[in-house]
Amino acid sequence: MPKYTIRSHTLRQRGRQLIIELWPNENAGALLFYPGTMSSPFQYRPLLSALHQAGLTVAALHLTSHGLNPHTSSFSFDDLLHDGLDAEQWLSNAGFTSPAVCGHSQGGILALAHAAASHKLTAVFPISGVLPQQAKAVSLTLFRAFAGRRERLMNVINRMARFLPWLPIPVAAYLSLRRISAGAQCASIDFSKIRWSYPLTFLAGLFNATLSPHLRCPLYFFNARNDALFTPELINETFNLLDAPHKTMIWLPDGGHLAAMCPSLCRYMACIIATACASLQLPLRLTRRGAEDGL
Repeated sequence: MPKYTIRSHTLRQRGRQLIIELWPNENAGALLFYPGTMSSPFQYRPLLSALHQAGLTVAALHLTSHGLNPHTSSFSFDDLLHDGLDAEQWLSNAGFTSPAVCGHSQGGILALAHAAASHKLTAVFPISGVLPQQAKAVSLTLFRAFAGRRERLMNVINRMARFLPWLPIPVAAYLSLRRISAGAQCASIDFSKIRWSYPLTFLAGLFNATLSPHLRCPLYFFNARNDALFTPELINETFNLLDAPHKTMIWLPDGGHLAAMCPSLCRYMACIIATACASLQLPLRLTRRGAEDGL
């Protein structure tokens, strides 16, 4: 059993409720983690544990209306980004200056947005991500047949969102669950507190978001070569568009889109993330348990 206790801290701001799940590691720097679509820290236990064992304090986010929070309130893409920015401020007040930020899938998009907005981060580590304004971003969705008519598609979605902002849209109505799960190597996934739908106003905000490609910290971008959702072609385009003080692309050999839930790949990514953080002067604290696990 681990010798630390995972702690939860609740922040409430302007109708939003965020829960920070803190994996403490005395005297170690912090890494802020954004979960992906539908999910919360419950689905990322292998990755969060690997990051902690690699020497980091981990602050995983139960975003507004996700995870342990009530799933009843409406929210926007900007609300989730501000959850992360508020969490960064909370970490700073708690003595964790210059945290790193990581996120998977939709969380990777939020991590990129965070790295463009904040000037205090050590580094950003998206595990899959895209700039929503890219023409090819629509290829992620079941609307990819409308790629050549994106403006018309957005107009329809925006009009509907004005009249029915709370309308719940099942994730399976706009994302291919087959492409998400293709190539997955995780033995099982914890479905606790999964969010199965999103309010239309959130989707409109995500699809219409224009994120700055100019990041204020070093970028280390992870993606699996066999990701059927965030394909290598799309990721290469995204990576080339991004501007950062330093940027590195790390290709995972397999694992598909759910590579961030595969224990062996989680340990591999955690080693790279911890090494990068240490090289950027973010302090690590390796535990005996981490050393025994080969980290």
